[in-house]
Amino acid sequence: MKKFLLTTKNIDRSSFIWNMAGSMLMAFQSVIMLMILTRTLGLVESGIFTIAYANANLFLTIGKYGMRYFQVSDLKKQFAFSEYRASRVITSAAMVIVSAIYVVYAASANGYSMEKAWVIFWMCLFKVVDVVEDVYHGLYQQENRLDVASKAMTLRMAVTIVIFAVGLIVLRDLLSVLILSTIATMILFVLLTKWTYGAFRQNNEHDGDSKVRINKGNLLLLLKLCFPLFAGSFLSYYIGNAPKYAIDAMLTDELQACYGFIAMPVFVIGLLNNFIFNPMLYQMSSLWERGNVRAFLKKTLFQTGIVALITLVCITGAWLLGIPVLSWLYNTDLSPYKAELLVLLLGGGFLGLSGLLNTVITIIRYQKSLMWGYAGIAALAFLFSDKIVQRYEMMGASVLYTVLMGGLCVVFAVLLAIGIRKNGKTVQKGGHESA
Repeated sequence: MKKFLLTTKNIDRSSFIWNMAGSMLMAFQSVIMLMILTRTLGLVESGIFTIAYANANLFLTIGKYGMRYFQVSDLKKQFAFSEYRASRVITSAAMVIVSAIYVVYAASANGYSMEKAWVIFWMCLFKVVDVVEDVYHGLYQQENRLDVASKAMTLRMAVTIVIFAVGLIVLRDLLSVLILSTIATMILFVLLTKWTYGAFRQNNEHDGDSKVRINKGNLLLLLKLCFPLFAGSFLSYYIGNAPKYAIDAMLTDELQACYGFIAMPVFVIGLLNNFIFNPMLYQMSSLWERGNVRAFLKKTLFQTGIVALITLVCITGAWLLGIPVLSWLYNTDLSPYKAELLVLLLGGGFLGLSGLLNTVITIIRYQKSLMWGYAGIAALAFLFSDKIVQRYEMMGASVLYTVLMGGLCVVFAVLLAIGIRKNGKTVQKGGHESA
């Protein structure tokens, strides 16, 4: 297994293939789980799972702290891996604490049952493993070995999904299966990291794990520099999930499940975009580092075109086959929601584009501006989500999502233009000097 994880003849090709496989499993994890849930336990449990998964992904942003792309693009190694890892311990603890506080609050405010509250909390614990894994995989990608990270993630995700699926069919109890899956995915992470991390340890740690000295000043600086990325990521997930929170507060668990079903294809656009963009991240960081701004912009525009093309293909496919396929997948009649599906897919295109712009802004080190863009759109979501969903129900939730994502794209496009104008000349000068 260790040889399989670490050995490859073509790193770029292996990175692309395994990143695609891992990203697909990550994106379709909830899809597969929901498919089984609707057939074994019904719509109410599926609705509980949908809001639990949404909350877990929101709190996941606390754990990851928006640091992955910052870490990968830190080619000069301003911060040691021990500092990245120590920061992840802090953010993971914060994620668990905030999750617990939220569950207690939401259970009281929205009248959750005890089982629903525990499902939401254990879903957050389930996602903590993703947080810890991410910092190690960021190191592998920083060393241009995305293939190793992607293989490990793919294996862990695949086995975890199988355990969840079989457990649900056998036990028919969502909470018990979620606890079992959390323990299993944690064990898998430990084994896979043990088999892979040794190949990178020598270049990134001086004295071995137990003797590594962490520069507290660097640790605080790292957390400070990445705070805008964390804030932006947190607000981004809040914005994306605002319709679900409004449905949770104003409508029923059954409608929550239906919204989750038709929203599933939205993330396909972002997923397909990641297939192409993640392997290009190291190259784009290098172009910017060398001061080749023109080539950097060409790659950004190329990826924007890819997002637009993927969105158009997905909308066309959904118009022709979307509702029949989704109805079959989830064993639920979704024919009343065809218009909502198409509106959501347009929002999915904006989601993919905003994610791309977010990453590009991070590479050019203008990430402090992201927080204010997210904050403005999040404030609109907070003020109007409940009112819109209460009045227009599912269509209101769909339009709300698309308008919010579109607003983010407009704001980020403006910020990117400003960032390139401010930082482009400096990086070009530095690139010429180093050359």
